[in-house]
Amino acid sequence: MSWIDKLDNNVFSIKTGDGKEFFPLWKSADRSKEFNAKAFDFIDVSGSFIERKKPKSFKYPLTFYFQGDNNIEQSEAFDNSANDNRYWTINHPFYGVIKGQPLSISFNDSNYNVTEITVDFWESIVLDLPKSNYSIKDNVLVKKDAILDSSATSYASKDVFKSEDIQKNKTSLAITASKFENLQTDDTFTEYSNIVSEGIKASDNLLSDTFNAIDKANEILNYPSTIDSSVKDKLSAYKSAYNGLKSLFITVADKLFFESQGAACLASYCNASVNYTFGTDYTTSVEIEEVVSDLIALYDDYLLLLDDNSVSIYDTGNTYQPDALLMGQMNDLITFTIGNLYVLAFEAKQQRIVYTDRDTNLILLTHKYLGLDADDENIQSFKDINGIQLKELFKIKKGREIKYFV
Repeated sequence: MSWIDKLDNNVFSIKTGDGKEFFPLWKSADRSKEFNAKAFDFIDVSGSFIERKKPKSFKYPLTFYFQGDNNIEQSEAFDNSANDNRYWTINHPFYGVIKGQPLSISFNDSNYNVTEITVDFWESIVLDLPKSNYSIKDNVLVKKDAILDSSATSYASKDVFKSEDIQKNKTSLAITASKFENLQTDDTFTEYSNIVSEGIKASDNLLSDTFNAIDKANEILNYPSTIDSSVKDKLSAYKSAYNGLKSLFITVADKLFFESQGAACLASYCNASVNYTFGTDYTTSVEIEEVVSDLIALYDDYLLLLDDNSVSIYDTGNTYQPDALLMGQMNDLITFTIGNLYVLAFEAKQQRIVYTDRDTNLILLTHKYLGLDADDENIQSFKDINGIQLKELFKIKKGREIKYFV
């Protein structure tokens, strides 16, 4: 069927989660997708080998219009229906029926009788998955603990450590612990200080009790994920701790230490990311998207460093290969965490973008989009979301982009 036939025989429509269907005008067609892929480089071989696996979902930047005398009423009705967090069904003349979720919606009423709407739409799997006997938090906890155990077991199974590794490990642990100092409260400071002291002291017995040395080291990374603190602050600390683990890996012992501590760091990141207070730690889908993006970047970097530092088994004096069991457990935890954070993102508040149609002020806009409260918290929140500075406190000009969440 030609593109002309598709246009003639299919009407663009959107059915929102509440079952209501809309038939706006639309323009352009654009979509993109990424593949789960990994690049491998080999010594003495030019170029890279790209291993491609299953594709990710398509992303569709949609632009459509309500026009006529009642365009404002139509766009408001659409906005109200879009607040329902169940999936949308889109009938697209070019791409057929698509099911998925909007991550953000922008409204532009500057053309009077035409409302332009822009949506970042992600295709999504729509399934009624079997319910687990464990919560997401419990599942991540179990997977995280398994990784900590496997990383310590794998590390302790290697007979490559020397006395000089003791001080290197102790120095690294002290740097790692410093990344989490600001998270500690009066209730946790003493306990975490004891954990750090035990971890550093256990390194003295690296040669005689290797498992305990690395197990105690991993606990320095594990504990902060369990404390009652802002998820944003904890994840920022884990990113900083991970970057602190990266260095010039000269010996096999250096590589094994990074493999174990890196796994503990990423597993603890996952644990911290799902131990949230909804509405406090996560309010919007944009916030969750940032957490997922950071986790993917950290995991990709971890795998890349392990690949880059792998040494052939034929080089018997320096051979190093990442532990296969640990790598499998890491992949399982990362994909499980990301998948469930995406589910959470679809349930979170969606971003809305509008443009002011006249000169206005902070109080009126806050009242319209967030509502006013006795403590002025919504005013401060609205200022922060939109980056409103002193010069705009009393007058916000016509055409100014305004963001809010519903």
